[in-house]
Amino acid sequence: MAERLASGNVALAILANTIATGAALVALILTFGPISGAHLNPVVSVADALEGGLPWKETPAYIVAQLFGGVCGTILAHAMLSLPF
Repeated sequence: MAERLASGNVALAILANTIATGAALVALILTFGPISGAHLNPVVSVADALEGGLPWKETPAYIVAQLFGGVCGTILAHAMLSLPF
């Protein structure tokens, strides 16, 4: 959609996609932050553990769950778009 709106201007299309992705990420963080700490990737969990907000003994479980969710999401997206695995 951004390519159509940008009329062939690739830089503008990339900027539009970046802003939309960033806005969606901010919305997710604001929504899930109070509930779960918005641990959306392993870097967030490790940073939180380094700051003392997440106990180190729980950090590996968060990382495994995040990696599992990422792989499942990728498989689901490929299936929905009929892309090869």
